Amino acid sequence: MGYPTQPPHDPYGQNPQQPYGSGPQYPQQSYGPGPQQQPYGYGYQQPTPPPPPKRSNLGLILALAIGVPLLLLGGCAAIVAVLGDSTSRDRIVTEADSPNASMPATAPSTAPPRKAEPSTASVGGAITLEGFEGLKMAVTLTKLVDPATAGQYQAPKAGYRLVAVQLTLKNVGPTVYSDSPTNGAVLIDADDQQYQSSFQDVREGQGFGGTATINNGDSRKGVIVYEVPKSAKVVKFQFALNSGFADQKGEWTLS
Repeated sequence: MGYPTQPPHDPYGQNPQQPYGSGPQYPQQSYGPGPQQQPYGYGYQQPTPPPPPKRSNLGLILALAIGVPLLLLGGCAAIVAVLGDSTSRDRIVTEADSPNASMPATAPSTAPPRKAEPSTASVGGAITLEGFEGLKMAVTLTKLVDPATAGQYQAPKAGYRLVAVQLTLKNVGPTVYSDSPTNGAVLIDADDQQYQSSFQDVREGQGFGGTATINNGDSRKGVIVYEVPKSAKVVKFQFALNSGFADQKGEWTLS
C-alpha cells in the first residue's frame, strides 16, 4: 500500500511545492563590493536620494563688488592726504623765505644764546650785577694797590709782585648772597693774560676770609690779592656772581 499522490493544486489554490533544485528561485542579496541587489522580487529598486543643493556664490560676489571699490577709494584718499600734507609743509618752508613771513611759535630757535656784555666802570665806580634766582649785588672797586706789601710771614715768589683789589659788595636784591668773592674775580694784564686770586695776605687791607654771607641791604668790604710777574701791566679787573658762573660780568679799567 502506498501514499496517494497529491492533487495538482492544494485546497487553498496554491501551487504545489516545488522540489529543491527546480523551478524559479529568489535571488540572494549580495554583500560584496558594488551595488546590492534587492531581495524583493523582480523590478524593484531602492529610491536614490536627491543630490545636495548647489551653494550660491551670490554673497561672495556682492561682498567683492562692494568691498573692492571701497578699499580702492580708501587707498586713494590716504595717498591724497599724504601728498597734501607734504605739499603743505613745502609751502610753509617756501613762505618762510618771504620777508613778511614769520616762523611758527613752536619752532625752536637755532640762534645761539646771546651772551651778556660786561658792564664797565673805572676805579671807584659801582656796577650792579645780577645772578641766579634773583641775586642782585652792587659791586664797587674802591681801591687798587699795585704793588701791595706782603704780610709778615709771606712773600711773593722770585720775579713776581703782589697786586691787591679792594671791593665793596652790597646786596640790593631779595636773595641772600652766600659765596666766596674770590671765585668770580679775575685780573687781566696788557697782554690779555688773566690771573686767578692768590692766598697771600697784604698789609693794605683785610681779605674776605673765604665765604661771605650778605643779607638784603647789608654790605661787605675786603681785598682780593693777585701774584703777577713784575713786568706785567695790569689793565682790567672782572667780577661775576655765583662763583663766576653768572651770565653778567662787571669790568673795571685800572689804567
